Amino acid sequence: LEHTAIDVADPVAVAKWWVENLGFEITSQRDDVTHTTFIVDKTGKIALELYRAKDAPSAPDYHSMRPLALHFGFVSDDVEADIARLTAAGATLVVHEKAPGFDGAMMKDPFGISIQFVKRARQILKEMPK
Repeated sequence: LEHTAIDVADPVAVAKWWVENLGFEITSQRDDVTHTTFIVDKTGKIALELYRAKDAPSAPDYHSMRPLALHFGFVSDDVEADIARLTAAGATLVVHEKAPGFDGAMMKDPFGISIQFVKRARQILKEMPK
């Protein structure tokens, strides 16, 4: 898997917010009608393509989409701190759930894209991002 692509109404604004608040870096950005932008996480192993499809009348309505239908999950060292930090940056909290061995918050970025922050007793990745 090289990247995941999502059609968004404003790729430039989404990329800027993810860079400023989620630790991504822009590696490529086109100045055309699609504004196709590639962002990469701090490990350099996770890439997202944000673009505005030329052939669709509008991007999906992420605000109304159920977070469990599509979300991007991030490892968190401190879920409550991430909630506070991202809420201050314009994200909204959908739900914060705690269970033995799990602390997780489902949020929506200012564009309605679902983002999740999880702290697990047992990680699902083979190697944790540094």
